Amino acid sequence: MPTRLAALITVVAACAAVPAGAQAASVVRTTSINATAVVPPGATSTDRLECPSPSVAVSGAVTSRGTGVTVLRSRPGDEASDWTFRFAADTSARRKVRTVLRCVRLEVPAGVSGARLNVRTIRRPAFRVPVGATAPLSLRCGRAWLATGYGFGERQGSVRLASVVPSAHGWDFLLENTGAADARADVHIRCLRQAVSASRNGASTELRFGVSRPSSGNVVGSGRASFSHRCGGNRFSLATGSIVDPLGTIELADSAPVRFDSGRWTFRQASGGERVRTFLVCLARGSGFR
Repeated sequence: MPTRLAALITVVAACAAVPAGAQAASVVRTTSINATAVVPPGATSTDRLECPSPSVAVSGAVTSRGTGVTVLRSRPGDEASDWTFRFAADTSARRKVRTVLRCVRLEVPAGVSGARLNVRTIRRPAFRVPVGATAPLSLRCGRAWLATGYGFGERQGSVRLASVVPSAHGWDFLLENTGAADARADVHIRCLRQAVSASRNGASTELRFGVSRPSSGNVVGSGRASFSHRCGGNRFSLATGSIVDPLGTIELADSAPVRFDSGRWTFRQASGGERVRTFLVCLARGSGFR
């Protein structure tokens, strides 16, 4: 099935009474929305998170969930500001699932007009993963766009993410089928246009977002199954990625941006001494119109 491209979504940036002399100063403003959903035993639950206007949603993730919870849906919504999750719980007990949504807006200085934030979503629905096998999938935003987040949900069978690796303009996935039949999963990526064009007193001006993707190696075992890493500097953590050995029993339980500038990863079924690699997607907050 071919990759599907969602419609381009545009949000007009907020205006603020910032002195004209501060036009080169940082205008990037960030927000994090956290929520908790309760899934009844043997039932499903849908949770929709929305960024405060006029922010755009750049990433959404599950921060923690019980072992009896399956993520059926995690994807950017039809609007620029929302993200939707859907969960299913086993019949043993009700489960709590915690989620996070990362939001970005611009605080435009006086004298600057016409600034717009553009986001888009690239979708690959019902991606097939053969029984007992792994399947690579690469989704790209385009050269003018930054990859800021991704969504993943099981549509049929049992699929897990063996690797989720960010790049400048997309994400690379390795999906593993752990079930007894062919499986299908929905995969989405969120994209933010890197440059924001505007007008300042009749002349053109531009803001360019800066994103870095630091990586770290970790050893899972000896009672340690969780790790945290920071972006550093004046940077806002947008999303997380990781690589585990698809031939081993170890698997990613949850990973998500936490606090202001950090990410956290939790792994399970590790036999001890296994190496994993983690990635952070970090947004520089020092960008301004030049």
